Amino acid sequence: MSDPDTGADRMSASGTGAGEAGSKGRLDWLLRMPPEVEHAHERDFGAERIKHLRHAIIVGLIVYNIYNLTSLHLMADIQPFTVMMRLFVLVPGSLAIFFLVPRVPPAVRELLLLGGMFVASLLPLYLVYISQSTYASYTLGELPLVLLFGNMLLVLRFRLALLFTTVTCVTALWVLHAKPGLDQNLVFPLTVQVVTGLFFTLYGNWHVERQRCLTYLAQYDAENRADRAERRGDELRDLTLTDMLTGIANRRHLDETLDTWLTEGRDVLLLMVDVDHFKAFNDRFGHVAGDDCLRRIASALQAFAARHDGFAARYGGEEFTLLFAVDTQTGGAFLAEGLVRTVRDLAIPHPARADGLVHVTVSVGYAGTRESGLRDPRDLVTRADLALYEAKSAGRNRSKAG
Repeated sequence: MSDPDTGADRMSASGTGAGEAGSKGRLDWLLRMPPEVEHAHERDFGAERIKHLRHAIIVGLIVYNIYNLTSLHLMADIQPFTVMMRLFVLVPGSLAIFFLVPRVPPAVRELLLLGGMFVASLLPLYLVYISQSTYASYTLGELPLVLLFGNMLLVLRFRLALLFTTVTCVTALWVLHAKPGLDQNLVFPLTVQVVTGLFFTLYGNWHVERQRCLTYLAQYDAENRADRAERRGDELRDLTLTDMLTGIANRRHLDETLDTWLTEGRDVLLLMVDVDHFKAFNDRFGHVAGDDCLRRIASALQAFAARHDGFAARYGGEEFTLLFAVDTQTGGAFLAEGLVRTVRDLAIPHPARADGLVHVTVSVGYAGTRESGLRDPRDLVTRADLALYEAKSAGRNRSKAG
């Protein structure tokens, strides 16, 4: 039985072929994943593992204590001592681990399991060594079952399972060859049984752990690729909705936003903004300075829109559009005049003007859905555009309602 986070049903197509080869390359020989992947695995499956471990500990305790009955026949000379060791050493220790498993960091949790398994495997070896019963050596039959529990039911992490199995195997071999009075005809067959039994449980653990790691690495990489693709898609979408010169929203973004606001039934105030005498500015200072001028104005418009929960976009050329979810009658004039002042306060020099002003200014025309009753985006833009024309005809550096 494997730990619940090792199921092969989580293996996707990305975990085979080239994906599996890439996953293998990120595992060392002890089946350790990169630290960030280990952390992600714990985040995704830590709760499941804790639940599984606590259930397995209770089952293991029940089964392990059944061997108190076998000691009546195999180690009768120390039977009270064997019962005491199981009930007053192993059981309290296991219950302590049961209590601590959900309350300690993952690394400590796994080391607690290793410590508990060492007690469970070395205790019967100690009892075999001190017992004078001629049947004591048969208690070694418990050993592969203990290893099966640790390596295959608890599913110790492979590096810990390797340490657990190696220490247990060496200790078992020492007991077999050092125990006084052991029938020498039993030494070789018991050695073979112990070594092969422990090897198979370790191999099973390696197989399960390897599958767990490869499966999760494939899943982790696939999710990362999907996240990167989503972020890239968002970036590309942002590029398609952003004016490359000014960095604010472009005409496409404006159309989408206006259509959404109108569809949602909001009251919309639309401001059409045009930079006054911009051609003269370009002719005097050049297109590089003209582009810089547009960027400064765009930044100011965007900040102005943000302060009033609005939306700013470059409509095209030296024209900009702002949207606000307000009633035209109560907010239109206030916002439009505030916008004119905002750009005028930038004090961008414009000595090429023929109207006597020396700074860059804007003209604004505005229209709103509540006052005009318009719900079609094109009609609203047209009405605000006509108002803009009136503002420019009236001398620029001002606003007009549509």
